[in-house]
Amino acid sequence: MTFLSVSLLMSDHTTLQNPVADVSHGMAAILPFLYIAWADGLLTPTQVEQIRARMAAMDWLTAQDKATLNGWLDPSNPPDATTYYRWVRTIKQAARHIPNAAHKSLAELGCEMAMLAGVSSESYSTPEAQQALAEIEDVLGIAGREAVRELVEERPEPSGDGLPPDVTLAVPHPDRAVLQAWLDGRMQPLRERVRTLLRDPAFAYPDPQMPKEDYREVVLGWLKLLAEQGLGALAYPEYVGGEDDIEQFIAAFETIAYHDLSLAIKFGVQFGLFGGSINQLGTERHRRQYLPEVATVELPGCFAMTEKRHGSNVRDLQTTATFDAETEEFVIHTPTVHDHKEWIGNAAKHGRMATVFAQLVIGEQSHGVHALLVPLRNEAGETLPGIRIEDSGTKLGLNGIDNGQIWFDRVRIPRENLLDRFAQVRPDGTYSSPIPSSSKRFFTMLGTLVGGRIAVASAGLSAAKSALTIAVRYGVKRRQFGPKGGPEVAIMDYLSHQRRLLPLVATCYGLNVALHDLAARFQDTPAGADVRAIE
Repeated sequence: MTFLSVSLLMSDHTTLQNPVADVSHGMAAILPFLYIAWADGLLTPTQVEQIRARMAAMDWLTAQDKATLNGWLDPSNPPDATTYYRWVRTIKQAARHIPNAAHKSLAELGCEMAMLAGVSSESYSTPEAQQALAEIEDVLGIAGREAVRELVEERPEPSGDGLPPDVTLAVPHPDRAVLQAWLDGRMQPLRERVRTLLRDPAFAYPDPQMPKEDYREVVLGWLKLLAEQGLGALAYPEYVGGEDDIEQFIAAFETIAYHDLSLAIKFGVQFGLFGGSINQLGTERHRRQYLPEVATVELPGCFAMTEKRHGSNVRDLQTTATFDAETEEFVIHTPTVHDHKEWIGNAAKHGRMATVFAQLVIGEQSHGVHALLVPLRNEAGETLPGIRIEDSGTKLGLNGIDNGQIWFDRVRIPRENLLDRFAQVRPDGTYSSPIPSSSKRFFTMLGTLVGGRIAVASAGLSAAKSALTIAVRYGVKRRQFGPKGGPEVAIMDYLSHQRRLLPLVATCYGLNVALHDLAARFQDTPAGADVRAIE
């Protein structure tokens, strides 16, 4: 058995879904690419698609090899640290047996490793195979030879404070990277991850003249790509696959807003409002049942609070949820044609379930506004009986969102669909709550949604930054008038133009610091604490 065969057999060729005790050693040629692909912990949708496509030309890979590789190319299930560092160790050990390994490209190193593993050269040396390996190197978008040299060459241990020699802790005019790191704050790795994803060709902007129906499908596709990267579950509990980190969710939402506001709103409605209401207003039973499918967009949902006649005056909403003790069901009803849910994101086309805020009625007594999960459509996208939905139509700048209006005509849902973290209804209709005051209970329920307000403010700042960037760049490039006989002057050199724009730029820097600090405080606030104390 060859040196590399032994090394590979000792490696952990497993995925969480499909453990594999042993694989053929044709994958040796692919290890350098896997090392690079996961070096930053991120594979973009385009990279995954193109790498998988080029695997078809690798005749030396068995069906089992390809299944294992497909598992390692799943953005939602990256290799664990143990597996990754075994790849690194295997490559470094192989490099000691390869002449001039530090000067080879990824494709060349892969071929040499395949030879060490005992793969027939007739398999990996064909023009098609060589082209496939070279194209994977191009897809990864890195300088392959530099990456190989960085991996296999022995380097001295760093000394001093660990900073590169050309970076100081205090500079009068920080370069772009230093300023970006300061603006990103402690969420910099996540922000950079999201920026990298949004630069992927899969997120290319569509034709501005695209009909709203088609644009909505583009935005839904983008949302699913973000979900595949695990971004939808950031704020959810770890036991349903999340990070339990609202600050990360806010940072992702804020960064997405630089790219497309329709996508940002879609992201916020699905994962923040719909999923967030289940997470914050429901119990563990609701979280385990619904959040995994919410996080992957298998269950698209809505947040149905606002009504036509009452706007955001939640206390006086007119939709009712009347308990029927005989069937142990709630009956959801819109009392008049003017009391419908208005401007609800995801409602017009994609939403299959909604968190509906309604007046909870048991017998002759109303217990105030509560939240309940109400199915809207079946899996085929067909509206369910008793549900009437209309499209809100075109909007200025947000046509990628399918906002809609919803009416309920005595729609029955199980008792278990009440999000009952703060109030419970027993099968016989007995109502109970750990918060005796209805007013305090109402504000406690709304207080759980504060994170979404911080996210919206942060996304608004992103939109302002984008607009100011355009305005400032234009001011620097646009020239008009100037001294007699002299060149024209950039309009940004005029004091009046500076006074219009530069105070707004300064305000953005201040708001950036304030909102990031607010998000960090909110994340660090203990569960159940009064969020009004975050000052």
